[in-house]
Amino acid sequence: MQGLIIRIALGVFGLLTFAMLLLAVFNDKGALQVHVQSTKLTAIETEIGQIETENKRLTYEIQALRSDPTTIEKLAREELKLVKPGEVVLVTPEP
Repeated sequence: MQGLIIRIALGVFGLLTFAMLLLAVFNDKGALQVHVQSTKLTAIETEIGQIETENKRLTYEIQALRSDPTTIEKLAREELKLVKPGEVVLVTPEP
């Protein structure tokens, strides 16, 4: 009788341990969910780095457009098709 009680206790303990392991892995805060969230975090941090780099580039471009005459002239020539007095513009057909 004593041996049967010990077997039942070990069986219940084993089942509870197995259930706890399943919860630790598959719960909404379990190991799998933590891995998924970690992957998302890495992707978001990478995106933040790219956006910060783009932001720095755009800030530099804004400063150049506000104060650098060469940049302003380049933009006027390329975008607005402006020319200096006395310059001749040659227009070639596009392919």
